[in-house]
Amino acid sequence: MEKGLVSVLTPCYNTGRYVHRLMDSVLSQTYPYIEMVIIDDGSTDDSSAIIHSYIPKFKAKGYELRYYYQQNSGQSVAIAKGLHLVRGEYLVWPDSDDFYASDDAIEKMVSRLSQASPEFAMVRTMLRVVDEKNLSELRIEGTNANEEECKELFRDCLLGNFYYTPGAYMVRMSVLIETTGLNIYTSKDAGQNWQIYLPILYSYRCMTIKEVLYNVVEREASHSQGGYRGYERIILRINVYEDTVVNTLDRIKKIPDEEREYYKNKVSCKYLREKMGLALRYKKYHDYQVLYKQLCHMSTLSFRDSISIYYWSIKFNVYPLLKKILQIRKSLLNK
Repeated sequence: MEKGLVSVLTPCYNTGRYVHRLMDSVLSQTYPYIEMVIIDDGSTDDSSAIIHSYIPKFKAKGYELRYYYQQNSGQSVAIAKGLHLVRGEYLVWPDSDDFYASDDAIEKMVSRLSQASPEFAMVRTMLRVVDEKNLSELRIEGTNANEEECKELFRDCLLGNFYYTPGAYMVRMSVLIETTGLNIYTSKDAGQNWQIYLPILYSYRCMTIKEVLYNVVEREASHSQGGYRGYERIILRINVYEDTVVNTLDRIKKIPDEEREYYKNKVSCKYLREKMGLALRYKKYHDYQVLYKQLCHMSTLSFRDSISIYYWSIKFNVYPLLKKILQIRKSLLNK
């Protein structure tokens, strides 16, 4: 690791229309020691040409930009590869279609992290979500974050009360090596962010800079949203996410076995509820009832859960019967 160096690691896939914004925002940074590593995950557009055109611009600034290509394998594979190529003391891993909102974003993150006590291994900023068409503000995330987060952030990250956008975070590379060994679970659709956040947050703390220093572009056809349409595809995504989180928990060696099983149960219940909600939306009545039985087996239901499930179970069983009776009655009246 090179002391003081910030490594900007970015996977990209067919983001030739957007990646220039991220590279321009890196070039505008006031922090003097930056390398950027871009892993092209099999792009078929002009991403390669655009990225290569920025290499001399980075060199003129005193930065370094390196480009690597791989066959399309997914973001987690790209990140896993990139982690072994970066050389910095600090790591940021922004998505290729997002960009920094301030010229001193990286400088402020380094300043806070470098001056913090060793128990703080990560710093994050507030972020602005913008519309892809005109970059107008849609919402701000991180307004309720505490400036110095305790271990409860691990649970929040595990169960969803957390904003995951990677470009808003910076980690100490030494801690990432210590907690993960740079081993990333690389299923095609696995989420890499849990695999970075969770091992660090279990043993270390995170601080929040209460400023909007990062912009997230909300795109309808983004990798995270557009690739999963339809009931079966969304169920597949949920299952892959659950597998990723469970795999990550298994690889955090410091968690006692009993505590690990407790967290696995919580994760399974969380995703069962997500799938039940999806079954409601798509009117998959049989699936809902199967998932309900699984949830009852996994967890003691809250009163609110019980009422909701009771209501929908009655609706699923009674409403189709009433509908059939009315159809028969209408048919008899028409004769």
